[in-house]
Amino acid sequence: MIIKVWRKDPRATLPERSTIGSVGFDLYALEETHIAPQQLVFVRTGLVIKTEPPYALFIFPRSSLFKKKNLIMPNSAGIIDFDYCGEDDEVKIPLFNLGKDLIVISAKEKIAQAVFIKVAFPEVVEIGLEEVSKSSRGGFGSTGGYK
Repeated sequence: MIIKVWRKDPRATLPERSTIGSVGFDLYALEETHIAPQQLVFVRTGLVIKTEPPYALFIFPRSSLFKKKNLIMPNSAGIIDFDYCGEDDEVKIPLFNLGKDLIVISAKEKIAQAVFIKVAFPEVVEIGLEEVSKSSRGGFGSTGGYK
């Protein structure tokens, strides 16, 4: 499999795996970015990443992002569609500062992970109530995991 990446900005760092056992490819901040408390910022990567079926690009936060900087990705994970690869379709990482201090992201700092996951496109078929299970679990902790 080949992933095509265009450096929209020549300062951009190509995604790379840190170790042979790494599942994700590190994504890097293009430039220094300041994030005030309770502020949402879209951190530029300077990259346009073209994926082709059946592998889609999902972007996840680094495990240290919250622990070390009180930052979260408010969308939990980003999904980059196959057709999000035009000239203006730069991958940007949304980060929200939950802390009380100004956070500085340095240029070339690892900020997220790109994971390529095989996806399927099943046919959606509407069914009637008679085909729905008669038992209901309730969801959201209904199996007794929390007290």
